Amino acid sequence: MYRVRSWWGGLVLTCAVITATAGEPDVWIRGTYTGASPRPITAQAAQAWQQASALAERTDRAFVLVGSGDSMRPLYAPGTILVLRQIPYNRLQRGQTVLYRTQQRKSVAHVLVARGRDGWRARGLNNAQHDMEPVQPGNYVGVVIAAYRPTEPVVSVLLADISSPPHPLAGRALGEDLK
Repeated sequence: MYRVRSWWGGLVLTCAVITATAGEPDVWIRGTYTGASPRPITAQAAQAWQQASALAERTDRAFVLVGSGDSMRPLYAPGTILVLRQIPYNRLQRGQTVLYRTQQRKSVAHVLVARGRDGWRARGLNNAQHDMEPVQPGNYVGVVIAAYRPTEPVVSVLLADISSPPHPLAGRALGEDLK
């Protein structure tokens, strides 16, 4: 009798958890908490650019970039249009996707996983381990506040930086070397 009740209780508990989280986006992707990273909105390329541009225009210290590479799949596929905002470093939170520059001057957008003594640890969702370089005030660029997944490939980057003064990364593809 005890085993039947235990099994039944486990089933009821599982159903309650599934029901409670139904309709909520999955905040864990491949073992990484991504709950503070916006989910992409799917739209035609022209509409995605318009929406991203409009948001960046009305948001202080915001700019637009196009994602490249597979490290952030399935959250952000290559070609995803990202709107980033420069917020104070001390306001960063676990689960946010941030843009930072590596020592090799490459720009990387990965999810913050933990704060350490030397800065934030970030990780690409397809990477087995966190990035070796921490995100620190000196290399931190901005946080993703919106994402748009075009239904067709983005042919060219037409959008310039909306912030004032122009941000040096605006309009670039992620991973593009900075000179």
